[in-house]
Amino acid sequence: MMSANLTYYTEQLPPYNYMDNGTLKGISIDLLEAITEKMGKKVTREEIHLVSWTEGYQAALTRNNTVLFVTARTPEREQSFKWVGPIYSDKYVLFAKRDPGVTIDGPEDLKEYRIGVISDDVAAQQLLNIGVNQSQIVPKSNASANIAALENDEIDLWACPEEAGRHFTEQVTGNYYAYTVVYQLEAQDLYYAFNKNTSDSVIKSFQQALDALKQEKDSAGISKYDRILGQHIPSVGLARLNYLTEEWAPFNYQEDGNVTGISVEILESVFKNIGVNRSGADIRIVPLAEGFKIAQNNSSTVLFSIVRTAEREPLYKWAGPFTRASFVLYAPISSNITISSAEDLNQYRIGTVEASIENDLLASQGVSESQIVNGETPEDLLQMLADGEIDLWATGDLAGRHQMLQSSEDPNNYEIVYTLSENDFYYIFSKDVPDALVLAFDNALETVRKQKDEQGVSDYERIIYRNLGVGCARQAFTDDLVVELVNTTAAAIENNAADTFRRINAGEAPYRNQEDPSLYVFVYDMNLTMVAHADNIQVVGENFRGKTDVTGKPFRDDILEGALNNGTGWVDYVYMHPVQANLYYKTTYYRLTRGSDGNSYIVCSGNYKDCHNESEATPANNSTASPEELVAFVEKAFEYAHVNGQEAAFREFNNQTGQFVDGELYIFAYDTNGTTLALPFQPEIIGTNRWNLTDANGTLFIQDLISTAKSGGGFVQYLYADPADNFTVKQKLSYVMMVNQSWILGAGIYNPPENSSIVNAGIDPQVRESLKSFVGEAIDYANTSGKDAAIAKFNDQNGTFVRGNLYVYAFDYNGTTLALPYQPQLIGTDLSGLQDPYGVNYTKVEIFLAQQGGGFLFYHYYNPARNMTPEPKMSYVQKVDDTWWLGAGTYIEDLNETTQPY
Repeated sequence: MMSANLTYYTEQLPPYNYMDNGTLKGISIDLLEAITEKMGKKVTREEIHLVSWTEGYQAALTRNNTVLFVTARTPEREQSFKWVGPIYSDKYVLFAKRDPGVTIDGPEDLKEYRIGVISDDVAAQQLLNIGVNQSQIVPKSNASANIAALENDEIDLWACPEEAGRHFTEQVTGNYYAYTVVYQLEAQDLYYAFNKNTSDSVIKSFQQALDALKQEKDSAGISKYDRILGQHIPSVGLARLNYLTEEWAPFNYQEDGNVTGISVEILESVFKNIGVNRSGADIRIVPLAEGFKIAQNNSSTVLFSIVRTAEREPLYKWAGPFTRASFVLYAPISSNITISSAEDLNQYRIGTVEASIENDLLASQGVSESQIVNGETPEDLLQMLADGEIDLWATGDLAGRHQMLQSSEDPNNYEIVYTLSENDFYYIFSKDVPDALVLAFDNALETVRKQKDEQGVSDYERIIYRNLGVGCARQAFTDDLVVELVNTTAAAIENNAADTFRRINAGEAPYRNQEDPSLYVFVYDMNLTMVAHADNIQVVGENFRGKTDVTGKPFRDDILEGALNNGTGWVDYVYMHPVQANLYYKTTYYRLTRGSDGNSYIVCSGNYKDCHNESEATPANNSTASPEELVAFVEKAFEYAHVNGQEAAFREFNNQTGQFVDGELYIFAYDTNGTTLALPFQPEIIGTNRWNLTDANGTLFIQDLISTAKSGGGFVQYLYADPADNFTVKQKLSYVMMVNQSWILGAGIYNPPENSSIVNAGIDPQVRESLKSFVGEAIDYANTSGKDAAIAKFNDQNGTFVRGNLYVYAFDYNGTTLALPYQPQLIGTDLSGLQDPYGVNYTKVEIFLAQQGGGFLFYHYYNPARNMTPEPKMSYVQKVDDTWWLGAGTYIEDLNETTQPY
């Protein structure tokens, strides 16, 4: 009964204690009920006073029989209260507006900033403890007051626990991610704080009850305390849910005993974002009908990938959407079935997976239930279609094709005869899963979609690109509207830059079209730092110089270059669609303007591309590229293939509007048996073997390409049809590289210059053999003398491995310099990001070449004989062992001066 004689105070601080729709909720609230019930008299939520933190804190300090929670236990407070706990541990963070000028690397960087706190809150003492001056700390009455001060520039930073801060931010601004975390303070244990005059027997009883809740386990081996945490802490609660899916590739399916697919990869990325210790190994595949039954049974279950319908809406809780696909009807080509309208569907027996969305889609188009044949799995239905037991198979377009390949059925024997719909997919939660967990999951999913990594690409973009590639979107508005929006925004920035950026980041009209949010504006400064974005505030404040889209195209650098050179223009790239899940081709209009603050900005808006208007049978007939540009083009494709993988590379190389089709330049690829893997303007040849193909002179040029690639890469000349000139046969110079032991890639230019120094060096057997021999000699020395001795020798400018301008250099596989005799100041530095004037990341290319056994490359590097002037260079690289590799190169200008290589 002693618990009933106390007065309880708390504040608004989710997820510990907060009011939601008139009901007090949170970890400490649920835990207090359980503690006091165990003590004999449960304290109800109605008995707890929700007040400001300062009011509660002063009450607990001065009034007998009062309790305040949650309260951080610190040395400064230790003697002011008596304590029961800990309840949980949490970290305060410092929030800032999304301003690239705010950078906090350590406590010493805080001295320039005004920091908002709540009066009497532990954050003030934490800041003082790390050296912040008292004059910098600005006390406010509550979180809303701190947010207002931050918005009005009365403070620069705001101290608050992160989850609570995000919650308050969304309440006030409408945007969960309006502010960014710039610094973390030390974690604090949170307790129930009792007035110091409370009897020790009361404190002891409370502590014993709490300890019992932590120690006593139920039949599942989980304590009441852990159950309560799991209701509110996403990393705990989401780890305890059941994750179910069906066999429906490429979104979710089993392969080699593992559950994988697009939705599984996205789910794992959400787990990583939240800190959930689960993976694809914890997902179980069941028939869809069984999954629905389980999820409807208050079973703490997540089921995916599910289409959202009016009938399903009230049965579950929803997170998403996360991707999109078409539902279609497949038929054998031999059946010659033609569907002109929905009325034709009732003529055929149509197979569907039991309880799947396809049943609802067929019913909505008037198909009689008697015409629908249910099967348990896609494999069953494909077999029924092959056996003639059904006439049509209703499934996803990608799922159907994947099942054909898995079942060793030739997809070319089937065709899509009708499209039922295009739909978004969601994760669904059984109704007993707490709203807090579903909300946290949805927020993490948004972060996975929109938060960019150091290359400028989100996890979501990589997953979709790897599995689905890039799609085309129906244009809902004209390019003229895009230009009009950019001009309107530029005028507003010229008039009032700060207010315009605020309105853009808030997603206000006209900067984000309320009827079609895919029409929105974004703004860079002249350093390519994002200063405003109407669709994705998470990227505001981030610098994008040198960063790319998911295909590797540095489109923002192209925007900057175009703005500086021309003022306005258009740039094409690949990007997420804010309305339709997945990746799409996009074209963006940009304009250089000067803001009212005197700074220059680049205002941008774009339109998603309808590829039906873009696809051409031939490339643009641009001016002929130089051999240097040809080599750079191939080396960048070589790097792309290693970074993104074979499947993504073939998809991009075969894309006529992709980054590896540039004028007459396009990438081709063959396996080492001569089978065509990539040939964008002759797609009908993909998959055919061309080993014995000859040109007009009888040259077995495919064999020559493969042989040259195997020998370390280089140039090959032959005759070939130019797709940019009505496939007229011309002299062609190609450059090829070996990607791995199974395939090669290359590109070519037509009617090449007759006397190119880079080509002459590349085909000269004496030059090639001399470089290989020199590197081989250095590797033998390293193997004999040991790594440390060899590195010392290679760095000695007077040593045997420095012969004029020919010298050995050495790196590890991270790109860290081990030997570079003419630039000793770079030893130990990471040079993996270096690019030559043609944009080749040559150190990365060398790493990939060395890892696969060795090879040649061309690039520009500093010539020590000519005051370290960058000059064209041809190098050969080769691995020493699994920890490091060597290279040596000759400058092309040196070869022009003598017939003898170094």
